[in-house]
Amino acid sequence: MSKLFNRRLIDTQIRFTFFIVLISVFVGLFRFVAYKGADPDMLKIDVNRAGFDQLISVPYIGLKNAERILKLRKEKGKITDLKQLKNLRYYKRFKYFLKVE
Repeated sequence: MSKLFNRRLIDTQIRFTFFIVLISVFVGLFRFVAYKGADPDMLKIDVNRAGFDQLISVPYIGLKNAERILKLRKEKGKITDLKQLKNLRYYKRFKYFLKVE
């Protein structure tokens, strides 16, 4: 009985893992197709309009950088140039994903 149970458990785990991998592949392909023809400026996030959740979704902006951007925006009222974020960690990496309007 225990060998049969273990075999069923292993089969279930294999099917579940295969299903998860299959979904991951489809999601990855969809994201590639969706962004393939998009204008790069359309994909950038406006620093002055973005909330905390949008900021942390940007590559290289973590929790601390998102909090610092919101704090800077609160202090200055509005960010007029991305160079105001130059003191933040990974600025040279995430500046390509942001814009100021």
